[in-house]
Amino acid sequence: MMSGSPKEFGRACWNEVYNRIIGAVVFLDDNSAECLHWDGGLFNLLTGGAVAVKSLSPFECAKKEHKKAVFITQSTSTQLQTIREIIRNSDFVHCILISCMSLDVVYLELNEGKDVTDVVSAGKAFTEATKQLEGMLVEWMGKKQCSTEVLHVPIFTICPTNAVFLTPPYQKIYPLFNGNLTPESNSIDLYTLSSEERSQVRRLASGLNSMFESMNLKEDVFYMGVYSSLVAGVLENSPVCLARRKNCTNPVSLLIIDRTLDLCGVTSHSMECVLDKVMSVLPRFPGHSNDVAVDMSPLCVANNCTNPVSLLIIDRTLDLCGVTSHSMECVLDKVMSVLPRFPGHSNDVAVDMSPLCVANIISHPDDIQLSAGCLYHADDDACTQTFDYMINKSQKEVMFDLYNKLSKIDVQKSPGPKTLLKVTPLSIEKIVIASKGNYDIIGKHIGVLQQALGVVQTLKSPKRNQMELVMGLERQVHQSLAASRDSTSVLHQISQLIKTRKERNLPLENLLALITHVYSLTGTEVSFNKQHEDTLAEMLSVAIFEDHKTLLSNPDPGMATPEGCAEMASKIMKKLKDVSQMRKILNKYTSVLKASESGLGYEYVGVLQQLVHEMTSCERPELTDLRHRHDGFKDILRTGFKSEKHIIAYKQLHRSMITSGVDNTLIIGSTKFVNPVEAMRDALAI
Repeated sequence: MMSGSPKEFGRACWNEVYNRIIGAVVFLDDNSAECLHWDGGLFNLLTGGAVAVKSLSPFECAKKEHKKAVFITQSTSTQLQTIREIIRNSDFVHCILISCMSLDVVYLELNEGKDVTDVVSAGKAFTEATKQLEGMLVEWMGKKQCSTEVLHVPIFTICPTNAVFLTPPYQKIYPLFNGNLTPESNSIDLYTLSSEERSQVRRLASGLNSMFESMNLKEDVFYMGVYSSLVAGVLENSPVCLARRKNCTNPVSLLIIDRTLDLCGVTSHSMECVLDKVMSVLPRFPGHSNDVAVDMSPLCVANNCTNPVSLLIIDRTLDLCGVTSHSMECVLDKVMSVLPRFPGHSNDVAVDMSPLCVANIISHPDDIQLSAGCLYHADDDACTQTFDYMINKSQKEVMFDLYNKLSKIDVQKSPGPKTLLKVTPLSIEKIVIASKGNYDIIGKHIGVLQQALGVVQTLKSPKRNQMELVMGLERQVHQSLAASRDSTSVLHQISQLIKTRKERNLPLENLLALITHVYSLTGTEVSFNKQHEDTLAEMLSVAIFEDHKTLLSNPDPGMATPEGCAEMASKIMKKLKDVSQMRKILNKYTSVLKASESGLGYEYVGVLQQLVHEMTSCERPELTDLRHRHDGFKDILRTGFKSEKHIIAYKQLHRSMITSGVDNTLIIGSTKFVNPVEAMRDALAI
């Protein structure tokens, strides 16, 4: 049995923070701020006693009267330099540094290039790091009378559901070896990685170790893939992890699996759950990797003035001299000439209020600056239930759930949910719009209104038609591959799609996701025609040249030339070939395209899904691809297991576990939620 859950672990970490913030200015890095969002948000800090909350930025500082600061940070070298600048530009006498990263890892990074083997082996790295960081804080404050505190609070997880945890600080971790998908040598250890990649492995392993310690877990580590073997190695051999396992008593099996072994699921546009659809259509919430920005303008009104006014009406054309003169005597004339009009008004101006706000903002299509809404609301049980439904329930069930909750606040008294056979986006939107301008209702039910708007905006978006078109193309690809694996014309078909993408209104990035899906799906089973691959490279080169401004966030000047685009297309093709070779190291799970159980055509069955099926099988087949530091395979199903996967696979895994009849606790961990385009960008480094 586990002691607690990942959600309870995260809550306990934040409670540790709340105990130290009274009277302090709190500075958070972006990743910690995202974790805070999933624990209740900004008001948890303000109601807990913080006098101000600021971003961890070198351009920030505190007022002179504020003497206490709390820094919540991942303790990277850049962030420590930022803390130095903030302290030097403020007048603190009491500084608390809350390191979300274990101090033994921070010690290694602070002393990069030095021989610290003896300190680490003796288990003194934590203490030495504390001394170093406290010394830095004292030096930066520059006062004789000051106090410091350095402590480790492992804030790195968020829990969308009780069975899923994500790790925002590690959102950029990816199975890479000096920037490549495959290692150059068969002999791999931490020191064959770049310094940054090595640090990422240590940080991820350290975070998991902290969570296991809090949950009193003693793990057996199983892994599949080269990168996962490195993470497993740190968990198995680190002195800190060894010491923790001696004291923990609850057995658990940990499965770590390389994402790159199977990119089919995450690059597929076939989306079973509502959350996948929302994540693929709406933009990310500013600064976040796991929530979306919802346009809140449908709930806002600008024209709400009711006071009567008397007007003197004069024919303006009688005298145009005064109004066309740039000679302005009064301040109001100057203001009216510079600032934009208040939305919907002709006689007042719009003032940018963002300098007074701490919330991120998004741009409304009409360029009205509004705070973005979001999907997850930790302090509203009804909203957390709906978010869970977005992952685990069908679209129909989610729509009825939203309609049921909205009908309780409906001011227009729409038909009750029991009388409806179908709930459409229009019926949801009608109830939401009925609350427009009613800020008392909006304030009391802001969570469900944001979720409803997010779902409506997703289902009504033109992008949904694009997703469905690509989904249909995927099905055609599956059948083409199944029918003719030796001489398939799939690449020729995709080349034609790229050529005609604008007529079909298909973004290039979605077609690149489809290509990545195809190469991962085929693996080593299909050898594509070289002529077809050359044609695909040519089509990609032309398409990149035409679309590089929208495809690339920061396009290189070379992308403006055909030669630069041809070079990029060549690199993409090399990455795609690497993707197809990823399962070459496996024995049993080399194929993910299986004959459908219905006997009609073929379907995708992921590596992890196949693994779980065999793990829960009564026949107990040998799991040759799952590695363990000891020979043999322990009774993994007695203890439960953890793994790393995508939202769709989460439903499939749960289904496998439930139907197996095995009494198990399943917890799924990943670095972040991704949509097909983001998964493609991670794999192809675009």
